[in-house]
Amino acid sequence: MSGPVLGIVADDLSGSAECAAHALMRVSRSRVILSIDALPPSRAPHAAVDADIDAVVTVDTDSRRLEAGDAVRAVRAAAALVAGAPVVVKKVDSLLRGHVAAEVAALAEELHRTPVVAVANPALDRVVRDGVLHVGGTPLHRTDLWAVEPTAAPSRVAEALHPLRTVLVPHTVVALGGDAVGDALAAAAGSGLVAVCDAVTEADLEVVHAAAVRATPEALLVGSGALAAVAARALPRDPDGRPLDGGGPTPATDTARSLLFVLGTRAPGLPAQLTKLSAAHSAQTVLVRPDELLTDPEAVCVRLAELSRDGVAGVFVVALDPTAPADPNRSRALTEALADVVAPMLDRYDAAFLSGGETARAVLDRLDVGSLEVLGEIGTGETGTGSVVSRRPGGRLVVTRPGSFGDPSSLARVAAHLRGAPSTSPAPGAAQTTPTHTATRAVHDATTEENS
Repeated sequence: MSGPVLGIVADDLSGSAECAAHALMRVSRSRVILSIDALPPSRAPHAAVDADIDAVVTVDTDSRRLEAGDAVRAVRAAAALVAGAPVVVKKVDSLLRGHVAAEVAALAEELHRTPVVAVANPALDRVVRDGVLHVGGTPLHRTDLWAVEPTAAPSRVAEALHPLRTVLVPHTVVALGGDAVGDALAAAAGSGLVAVCDAVTEADLEVVHAAAVRATPEALLVGSGALAAVAARALPRDPDGRPLDGGGPTPATDTARSLLFVLGTRAPGLPAQLTKLSAAHSAQTVLVRPDELLTDPEAVCVRLAELSRDGVAGVFVVALDPTAPADPNRSRALTEALADVVAPMLDRYDAAFLSGGETARAVLDRLDVGSLEVLGEIGTGETGTGSVVSRRPGGRLVVTRPGSFGDPSSLARVAAHLRGAPSTSPAPGAAQTTPTHTATRAVHDATTEENS
């Protein structure tokens, strides 16, 4: 192989891992590259791409939380790793958070390609009609999903891409099929415009992808993980790759006797997930108050050391207290502080579950992890958890998941998978939680990972 056939550039780790897992439907090996030379020296050392074995190159720029200038530099550095791929997907947040316009413009300039944008993720009921992103049938800007963001949600996809000049490819055109979309894309490119495509079904995304690939020998697509999955399915199957099963791979992993869960999110569904996890696996849970973590991290370290099981066996959980107040302006500092206190614990456990993407990346940075070998996703379809299993250098397992994902039993299913046993029924009195809380609603002054 002379180089990658698909390049993916994502702005957070959970999204990167999800995209890399999609690639395993067609190829036998998939990695996430974490290290970008343009990032500060404190980040992990550079991890080169092996062009002989990396058919798909997925790069995590970890740029959603960076300042705009740093995000652009990270994306420009990532461009060098995917420049040889005939198809590149710029994975963006399905809620359009982050530096969408700046990163798309930087990647387009570096690759000398005209972007084609289709940000819908129909499986999550996030669709684009008339250029407006709808979530559960409601326009994004009329929801509270940007409540912890510093600005208002964009009213249109084109607004998220400003100042790039855009033109809408409406659903009436997409519904006509590849030829009609191809003509629209060619007209947009000829006028120097970025095409923003409506999409309400996965079939719509397939039409946009096929038209973009036919329109040019070097395509740049911009979308959510759903578009990356479409691009992965379009690849020719690696002779050693896994067969398609309609839902993506579920990894077989070595049995993990000890599990560490680190939850850097305070999503509203998390308390119910913790209750199920504790009941099913006798998990010991430590809830950390954000103010204590920021003002006295050494005390938190001491408490975790005293309460943890030292990786001998069992399930240990470190989570942000969902009932305690948190300053949204200090969300990045909170993520960094959480990573500082939990990173030394990882090597005592066979596997670590890290949620959401910013927390996962911050923890792995402290361990100088330059790349992850992605093994697959735990569960798919109705039983899916959004949890991707990877192996870090040295062999220990890492599971990543967006912070907002998961039904009440999802964490319990992850633990069951990693421990090599079916999920068990809740056992009265089995939970060990320090302290115990029962909050179930969203906390709008939580970290920005609440919906990551």
